[in-house]
Amino acid sequence: MKRFRIGGVPEHFNLPWRLAIEEGRIADMGVEMHWSDMAGGTGQMIKGLQAGTLDIAVLLTEGITKAILEGLDCKILNVYVTTPLRWGIHVPFNSEMKFAEDIKGQNFAISREGSGSHLMAYVNSYQRGWNTNELDFNIVGDVYGGLWR
Repeated sequence: MKRFRIGGVPEHFNLPWRLAIEEGRIADMGVEMHWSDMAGGTGQMIKGLQAGTLDIAVLLTEGITKAILEGLDCKILNVYVTTPLRWGIHVPFNSEMKFAEDIKGQNFAISREGSGSHLMAYVNSYQRGWNTNELDFNIVGDVYGGLWR
């Protein structure tokens, strides 16, 4: 029996993986698969691939492409989700920031370096013509870290 360790974020689009594993459908094909929720996102999964603790990762194409270009010895087998993710800019309800332009020069909460939140801060800044060298980040681990810091 082949064995694989797979990681992905605990999101709706990964439910088919989890159900197939839990219902034994993967085992029926002669494959043993262990799923790990990766709340830290793409950055956490890249570290898992680097460390050899993951064999397969379901992660953001942009993040893994960057890691491959920086020397990570892995490859993209297939695109799993083809619809674009919806990213948002979120601030506290009582914040004085009212428009996306108001976040220029602010500190961005990200899960970790190389994560989707990290990459999207660069994409947003690039699209607005801001100097990406001036970005400032606070690594919070996951969404809950962002809520409580």
